[in-house]
Amino acid sequence: MKIIPLNTVPNQRLRVTLGGREWELTIKAARGVMCCDIRQDDVVIVQGMRMMPEQPLIPYRHLTSEGNFAVLTEGDALPWWELFDKTQTLIYWGDDD
Repeated sequence: MKIIPLNTVPNQRLRVTLGGREWELTIKAARGVMCCDIRQDDVVIVQGMRMMPEQPLIPYRHLTSEGNFAVLTEGDALPWWELFDKTQTLIYWGDDD
């Protein structure tokens, strides 16, 4: 498992290389919830996915075999940008975790 640092801003895009793959996550505030788009090696995996606490951001295993992301929160609170890297953490886990 790896921790991916997030900025405390409502809309952000980050790129990270994990498991030999280039990942791009776009995270946006949308009507009181956080949503994300995920691309792997410039291929869209998911778009507009609502971020739920401690749930995989890529909902189906067949969409990628290279790992997944989740947001860990305190008390099952919904992910929210003002709490990123305070009480909420983005993690990645691969098949070897």
